[in-house]
Amino acid sequence: MIKRVIMAVTLVVSTIATAQIEAELFGDQNQPGNRLHTQIVEVMETGADASQAISEVIEAAVTKEARILNGEGKSAVAFNLDLSQNFYSEMISSNSLIDVVKVLSEEYSEKAVEIISLGAALYPDYVQDIYDGAVLAGVMASEDILVALLQAGADPSAVSDATAAAGNQAAGLVNTPPLGTGVGAGGTGGGDTTASTN
Repeated sequence: MIKRVIMAVTLVVSTIATAQIEAELFGDQNQPGNRLHTQIVEVMETGADASQAISEVIEAAVTKEARILNGEGKSAVAFNLDLSQNFYSEMISSNSLIDVVKVLSEEYSEKAVEIISLGAALYPDYVQDIYDGAVLAGVMASEDILVALLQAGADPSAVSDATAAAGNQAAGLVNTPPLGTGVGAGGTGGGDTTASTN
């Protein structure tokens, strides 16, 4: 009887701990990336370092019998295991999809489309974060980012360039037109930009 009570209490504590981890990690349990992140954290809590836990969980997740990732997720992760491991190394560090996409796109600009596809496969309900991170990285035009997201299967109605533009403006990344554009400025608007002394 006491053994059963101890087992039941252990199960409840384990369930509560897992629920707490999931609540603290980016996304929700419907996102393949969140489930993968949760497993990585659980392996780390057994004493493994982050690199070892990431490698172990990712390698197990892409096996034929694994069910943590759907087909798109498995393909995206398996396509470039090193990039996938870097993705989760950054995710453990920042717990922010925007930051992960931005940092990795800046560091591996030639793989920006891969990073966008990986993010979309792992966090399909968070494509706006992926778009915003890619725009902030500044290595691709916003139209190309949108095309990459669409090719990765993202819903186009889930993406708006308004938040990315606002983020760019706050970061000083948006080029503002020179004073006078549209009212003269070298023939662009039909008038003189100098103040009248009349």
